[in-house]
Amino acid sequence: MKLWMNVAEGADYAGVCRDLIYDACAARRIHHIRVGGRRAIRLKREWIDEWLERHAVTAQEEPSQPATHAASIATGVRP
Repeated sequence: MKLWMNVAEGADYAGVCRDLIYDACAARRIHHIRVGGRRAIRLKREWIDEWLERHAVTAQEEPSQPATHAASIATGVRP
């Protein structure tokens, strides 16, 4: 297993598109290094896993908004 991944490999590992990895690197939301100037980005699996964990959304058993509120948003009528 390779220690360092390029953006395409990191995106494939995370199951996302390369643009999302580039955007996350530019916004400094994902830990990365640049080798040989600004173009060569390298990532570690651990860094990608941490990034994914920070942005994970957990499922809720019950909706966060009551059905009447959701219906009023859809129709534009306030209860």
